[in-house]
Amino acid sequence: MTVTHTPAKPGAMMRQSAVVRGTGHGWMDRERAFVAEVHPGKIRVETDPYAPLEAARRDNLERIAGRVRASSRMPRVCLYALSVGGQEPRHSLVAVRQSWQVGVGQSYSDHHGTTDPLVRPGWCTVRQQIRAGYADGVVVITPFVISPHASEYKQQLEWFAEHFGFIAVVAPDAEVGRR
Repeated sequence: MTVTHTPAKPGAMMRQSAVVRGTGHGWMDRERAFVAEVHPGKIRVETDPYAPLEAARRDNLERIAGRVRASSRMPRVCLYALSVGGQEPRHSLVAVRQSWQVGVGQSYSDHHGTTDPLVRPGWCTVRQQIRAGYADGVVVITPFVISPHASEYKQQLEWFAEHFGFIAVVAPDAEVGRR
């Protein structure tokens, strides 16, 4: 969850949050707007933008892995991490537990930090493996390895879905919501 505190400023227009809340026609939206107007300095708790993305990610993973298993083969995955000192990703435990195959040389890492995923060579190679059909998915430790920005993460999820690939997260519940 993200907690925001908006200090009261006399005569200033108040913006409740940066999160799009839908159409604003429901009673909860009207109540929320009323409370924000009456108590502009009140701390508000916002929903985590990663929660619906994680649900979509899991649905896509189940759909793709099921399709692959229906064709009588095990899903093939790449491992990906942001590493320190050029260390190889070692989070293949989830792949083994899921009976997925991790190919030799299918571990990729970048040490460029939290830049746009599309400028990281390791991440681009993972996408090439998916696009070429050499892998069905990628295993990462947390969603934030892909991007700390929900919009960039969503773009990657959509790209994987369009290319019949999935993203598996080792610790989705432990990290979603922390920033």
